[in-house]
This record gives sequence, structure tokens and C-alpha cells, in this order.
Amino acid sequence: MINLDGSPYLIDTGTEEKILADIKQLEERVDLLRRQGILTDDTLQRYYGMKRFEHVAESNAIEGSTLSAGETELAVLKGVTVTGHDPAYIRDAIALDNALQRLVDLAKDKKPTDLVQIREIHEIILGEHPSAGIFRNERVAIRGSNHTPPKTWKEVMDGMEDWEKWSNENGELPAIIRATVLHAWFVHVHPFIDGNGRTARALSNLELIRSGYPSIIIRKKERDRYIDALGVSDEGGDLTEFFELIISRTNDALRGLEQAAKQEQGYSPAIEKIRQVQERRLNIWSTSVSLLARVIELELNALIEPVNGKCTIKTFDDTLDLDEYIELCSRHSVSRTWSFIVNIEIPGMPSTSSLAWFGYRSPQMYRKLEQSEKGGPSIFWSTKNQNKYPTWIQDDSSSPKYVELTTIQGSGDDWYVMDKDHKISKRSTTKVASELAESFLHQLIG
Repeated sequence: MINLDGSPYLIDTGTEEKILADIKQLEERVDLLRRQGILTDDTLQRYYGMKRFEHVAESNAIEGSTLSAGETELAVLKGVTVTGHDPAYIRDAIALDNALQRLVDLAKDKKPTDLVQIREIHEIILGEHPSAGIFRNERVAIRGSNHTPPKTWKEVMDGMEDWEKWSNENGELPAIIRATVLHAWFVHVHPFIDGNGRTARALSNLELIRSGYPSIIIRKKERDRYIDALGVSDEGGDLTEFFELIISRTNDALRGLEQAAKQEQGYSPAIEKIRQVQERRLNIWSTSVSLLARVIELELNALIEPVNGKCTIKTFDDTLDLDEYIELCSRHSVSRTWSFIVNIEIPGMPSTSSLAWFGYRSPQMYRKLEQSEKGGPSIFWSTKNQNKYPTWIQDDSSSPKYVELTTIQGSGDDWYVMDKDHKISKRSTTKVASELAESFLHQLIG
């Protein structure tokens, strides 16, 4: 049972059962990794070493930093001033790196996270800032959110004391539940003038590390999904979307840990060249997908403009990283990676939304393209789940005309598409976009 008594959150029974089932699978996976000798302290340390500067760069990027992981490493390890960036971003990188390393020591203390630990983490993150580690006594606004946090110092303290009480009374709950609830609740109260997001993400990792999980990364490319999920929890106390995100990122961290355990020591120039080729192919794929999304939006708006309709497509930049791309090309599953969301609104009619996401090619598509290319990513569709968890569900009957789309290297403007009868054909970007737009419209009018 997910005990949310005493917190601002509620969760319905059906959703709770599904979330607990997913958490149980992750716990069993961690246990299996430990019994196989993969989840050792040495492997965890190596994994953290691989991800250390990515953690810092991505968490700070959500707040606006422009430093890459490589530039973050230069700033932290060598004190290099990276030209073309705000010096404050360099200070933030060094401070957050110190805070994340401190988590390892804090995690050794098995008592539930409390206000003393939170203040210490925040103080390290803000460095010499006069408000470091001090709960605010003035109003703040959350960038990109409609939520208004508590306004007075007393309201902030009441919120954080309730937060601490729940943490102390629910120390035996699974780490993923604690990481999710404490993170969302902390951001809801927004107890500090600055640094709340970075502190909240560090807090989630403290909970996970303390229970033997690898740390997770919420990347800049997921900022909109992250903010939206927290927004839903602020508005009605529904943590479903945020649970889904934390569970997904935990799954990714375990997959990354497995890769770290298998990776041989040493540098291979040949392997590095192969990865460079793979990265170029990923960039071509990403460009093709972005173009397709833009053309779908144009085609749909042209169709529904006469009835004052509007289509907006929300894209997620750099949605596939290189490791995920390689996994999909190898026909291995990764956590569902969002590409873009098609939103259609027409006055007097219900609005509709469809999510385009990346997976590996279906058996039918793989066989069709096997002579041209050994594996690759495809686009699939999901619709909003009326039962809430998971937030989006794949349902080919509710998909537009083409249930799967992919393109191969060197094919230029061509897409390979599979319809609902599993027939595969080749189409240009414009043709695919036009046919999908017509399909979305027909779905809307029934």
C-alpha cells in the first residue's frame, strides 16, 4: 500500500496497484543484480563516475544553465573558465557537484531524510549565497508553473514540518515512493528563494541511493514533461504522472548500470569511431522526425483553419540520446521516449491529443527493411489513458492511419509506414504528414 496519509496527495486504488507492481519489478531487478554480483560498490562507483558530470549538467540545464557535460567536467575538475557562458553557471556546476558527492555520505545514515539534511544539501548547492540553507520569508513564483507556493514564513515552516513528519513516519516505504512524494511535496512548498529544483532532484537521489539504487537523471529534454507532471500534482494532488516519470528514470538508471558493469576498461579508437558514426546517424534521424512534426502541424492547421480550429505540436528536443538510439537499433527496449504531442482544438468539439514516441521496429517492419538496415527506431502512437496509469497507452485502433513510421539512412525524404492492416509502404515526408493530418481529422469527427 502507498501510504499518503498526512501528505497533500491522493491516489486511486487501481492506479496504486499498477504503480506498486512496477515498483516491485524494479526492486526484484535490483535484488537480481546484487545476487549476480553486478550491483557492487565498485560498479556503482564506476557508474557514478560515468554519469557524474551528466548529472550536474542536466540538473542545472533544467534551471537554465548552458554548460554541456564536458564543459561541466572542465569547470569542476580543472577550474577552467568556459568562455561564452555565464560565470554563474560555472559556480553552480561546482556547487552541485559538491552536493551530489555529499549525498553518498548522507545516504550511509539510514534514518529518514529530515530538514537538517535538506538545509545542508541546499547550503552546498547555493554556496556563498546569503539565503543558502535558510527557509524563505518572502513570496516566490515558480517559472513555468501556475502553482502559487505558500506565501509567508509560517506557511513555509508549517508545510516543511508536515513534510518532515511524513518522512519520519513512513521510513519503511519503498524508496521510489519516498523519492516521488518527497520531491513533489518539497517543490510544492518551495521553501527556499532559489535552488529548490536542484535540491529536490538531489533529494530524490538521496532516497534512492540510500536504498541501494543507482542515482537517476532527469534531463533538460524532459523539462516540459517534468514541469507538467509536477503541475498536475500541484493542482489536484495527483502524483500519477510524476510516479511514471520517476519509475521510468529508475529503469533507465538500472539499464545504464548494467552497461557500466559490462563495459571493459580502456579506450578503443575503433569503438570510438563507430560511436561517432552512430551519433551522426542519430542526428539525421532526429532531424527527419522534427521535420515530419512541423509538416504535420502545417497540414492540420490548413485543414481546420476554416472552422477556427488550431493544431499545436509540442516537441521534445533531443529526445533520444546515443545510448537509447543504440539500444533501439539493437532491438532492445528502453523507457518510452516521447517525441512530440499532437494537440487539436476545434470550438464546440472535444480536444484531442496523441503522443508520438520512439520504440524499436516491429517484427514486420524489421523484416521489410532487414536488407537495407539492421534495426533502428520507429515512431508509434499512444492516446491518453482514461485509467490514468500509465498516462499514455498504445492502442492501434485509436492511432492515426499509420501505426508505425521509420526512415533509413540514405533514403532522403522517404518514410516507411505501416497501416492498421500491417501493410508497409514508402511515402515522402509531405505525403505522410498530409495523410496523417487527414486521419487525425477523421478521428475527431468520428
